[in-house]
Formats: sequence, C-alpha cells, structure tokens
Amino acid sequence: MNRGDVWQLDFGGRAGRRPALIITRQGVISHLNKLTVAEITSSAKGYPTEVAIGHKANLPKESYVQLDNIQTVSKARFVNYLGALDGAIMQTVGLKLVLALGLEHCV
Repeated sequence: MNRGDVWQLDFGGRAGRRPALIITRQGVISHLNKLTVAEITSSAKGYPTEVAIGHKANLPKESYVQLDNIQTVSKARFVNYLGALDGAIMQTVGLKLVLALGLEHCV
C-alpha cells in the first residue's frame, strides 16, 4: 500500500464498495492499522476540492477524487488494488486537500 494508490474499499452500510485514494503520508503507512483515504466518484460535483482523474488507476468510468469526503479506515476494509495516480495528480490532490481542510493560511 502506497500514497497515491487507488483501492476498492468496503465502506460498509449505504456507501458499500467504492474506489478510494490513499492520502496518508508514505513514511507511516506500514506502521498504521488505519489509513486516510479520499473517496472517488464518477459524478462530477463541480466543487473546487475535486480532482478529475479520468480513467487513471484502471477506473472504468470518468472519475473524480472528492477531497471534501475523506475518512480514516481500517486496512481490513481494503478489498483490492486498482492502480495508482502519478505525481502530478497527487500534487494537485495535495493542493485541493489544503483547500478542503481550510488550511490555506498555513502554507
């Protein structure tokens, strides 16, 4: 598991299984039981905190990372690896995450 990986996760309940992007910093992933992820959807919302990723990471539909919808989940909920996003997209994800968390004044 790596930062930038896209996995199919079982979120349980109504959310069910859906793809998500690992956003936890790389250096601690192997030491943690839970990772922070951003949900991926095939529906564009037009939010300033979403990142269009097309079909990257082997996704079957045009997809969008929703940085307003992040959560920390157990590694046991990771069902299968789908692919990974490149460094340029992850840089955009980082910038949008700062915006989503209202931390613009900190950077």
